[in-house]
Amino acid sequence: MYHSNGFNHNPLPAVYKGDKVGNLKLEFMQWGLVPGWVKGEGQAIKMRSHTLNARGETVDSKPSFRASFRTRPCLVPSVGYFEWMHHKGKKFPFFIHVKGFPIVSFAGIWDEWINEQTGEILRSFSIITCEANHLIARIHNTKKRMPVILEKVNEDKWLELETEISLRKGLLKPFDPSKMKAYTISRLITDRNRNSNVPEVLEPYSYPELQQS
Repeated sequence: MYHSNGFNHNPLPAVYKGDKVGNLKLEFMQWGLVPGWVKGEGQAIKMRSHTLNARGETVDSKPSFRASFRTRPCLVPSVGYFEWMHHKGKKFPFFIHVKGFPIVSFAGIWDEWINEQTGEILRSFSIITCEANHLIARIHNTKKRMPVILEKVNEDKWLELETEISLRKGLLKPFDPSKMKAYTISRLITDRNRNSNVPEVLEPYSYPELQQS
């Protein structure tokens, strides 16, 4: 997977502890968390478009997220992520990743919802965001947010079901910008007439407008 549009709610891999013994489980889940208490498929479809991300500052208190935050943490593995810079009325796409690591883990939470009409079980997740570090704030220069990228040493702490809530929330912080790299890519990522899930979407691309600013 090179590019996935969150609003398509594609299944993506998530890692979580599947039992009390602590065995890890990898499963494809739908991006856009549907809490277990949601009633009806219509509400579930409406809900998922608002739960692609969860703000770290309020993830432990928002009704949509708080139960999952306490009991169902997960890792969302990724090669990096895409963000857009606003500059003089235009948007410029960037690819952002961690130097030296082909795959990193975003802090996520998941839940399980049962369709009462069909009996189908839907597992879904949200990615937690935090305030952007100074590198990402220059790129995502409107909302200035970024996904929580977990250091390797903190991945087990995040997944540990017995971790105190305050300690888990303490992991929701901006990643070290010196360990990250960002570069502009082409607008293939937003071309509705072409498949953007191809290696070319990650290739560097220069914009004279940004070079002159």
